Amino acid sequence: MDLSSLQSVQAAAKELISKGWPLHVLILNAGVFAPQTKTTIDGYESAFGVNHLGHFYLTTLLMDKLRESAPSRLVVVSSSAHSHTGIDASWSVEDKLAKLIPSPASSEFAFRLYSYSKLCNVLFANKVHNMEHANGINTYVLHPGSLIGTGISRGYGVFGKIGNVLFKPFTKNLQQGAATTIYCSASSDVESDSGKYYESCWDDEKGLAKGLAHDTLLQDALWQKSLELINKFEYPPLNA
Repeated sequence: MDLSSLQSVQAAAKELISKGWPLHVLILNAGVFAPQTKTTIDGYESAFGVNHLGHFYLTTLLMDKLRESAPSRLVVVSSSAHSHTGIDASWSVEDKLAKLIPSPASSEFAFRLYSYSKLCNVLFANKVHNMEHANGINTYVLHPGSLIGTGISRGYGVFGKIGNVLFKPFTKNLQQGAATTIYCSASSDVESDSGKYYESCWDDEKGLAKGLAHDTLLQDALWQKSLELINKFEYPPLNA
C-alpha cells in the first residue's frame, strides 16, 4: 500500500475487507519526514498527505470492520513533535486549520511540516475516540521515542546517514521504539484507557499539547476537511 496514493489506500482496504477476517487492532505507523517528493500522487503536501490523510482514509474505510470486531483498538503513532507546531491555541479554527494543511508549495522547514502532520494524528485519534468508544473501539495515540533505524531521515541523503551515526547513542533502537505501540495494541493494562497519549509505555498527558489536542472544534474541522479532500478525487464518497 502506498499512503501517498488514495487509490492505493482504497485498493488495500478493499483487499483486506474481502478476506473476511476480523480486525481487532489497526496500527497507523507509517510516516515521512523531509521526503524527496514534496507532494503526494494526489497533489497534497507529502507530510500531510502520507502521515495524516492516507491514514485517515484507510481508517474510515475500515471503521465498519473495527466496529464488527469489537472490542478493537486503533493505535495511532504520532510524535512529541506535535507540540512544536507554533500554532497558538487562541487562534481561530480557520487559522489553525490553514497551518495544519500546508500548500504543496510551502517553504516551511521540514520539521515544522512534520509537526503539523503529527498534530493531525493526535486530533484524529481524539476525534475517533469521541465518536467510536461507545461502539467498542478503543483509541490510543503515542510518541514512540526518537528513532534512527527506521529510514525516516533518508530524504536527507548523506547528511541523514551521518546524523544517524552521530545520534544513535542517544536514541531508542527499533525494539525499544516499538514497545509503546505493542503495549497500546495488546496490553490488558490499557483496556479502560481509550483516548490517552502514551510515551515509553506510560500515560504521558504532560507531554500532550492539551490546548490543541483537546480542541473539539479543530478536531471536527480537520475531520470534515479531510473528508472533502478525499471526496474531491471522486473516490466513493465518505460520510463517516
